Amino acid sequence: MVTLFNKAVILLALLLLAGCTQALSKRSDGADRTLALSPAGEALAFQADEDFGKDLTQKQRGALSSAESQALEFGQPGQPVKWGKQNGAVFGSVVVTQPFRVGQSSCRRFSHHLTNKSKDLQTNGTACRRGNGSWRLVQ
Repeated sequence: MVTLFNKAVILLALLLLAGCTQALSKRSDGADRTLALSPAGEALAFQADEDFGKDLTQKQRGALSSAESQALEFGQPGQPVKWGKQNGAVFGSVVVTQPFRVGQSSCRRFSHHLTNKSKDLQTNGTACRRGNGSWRLVQ
């Protein structure tokens, strides 16, 4: 039986497979940089901060990416979308803001929290929906 949630997950997966992402971001020194094209499905958090989550396994990166996608698509403002096991060595959450419009695009700010072997990391950014339904990092 295919539920509404399953349909939404399938649609989200198809949208993520639809293309690549390119965005502008600020480096820590304040300079703009164009981010390299990355495969669809990679979390925007990894683009926002190239050191964020660099020690994660592919499985952990996938879990983080799935949580980010879930948060951007369906997340309630201020409510964390959690991934990983809270009693494990690696886990985290994504929190989004209320959607807002920039021109014709729907956008959301996001914040990632990651605990990796008792080391806490955080990154954030703003994502806007592209015409094809995918999200791109804008800041």
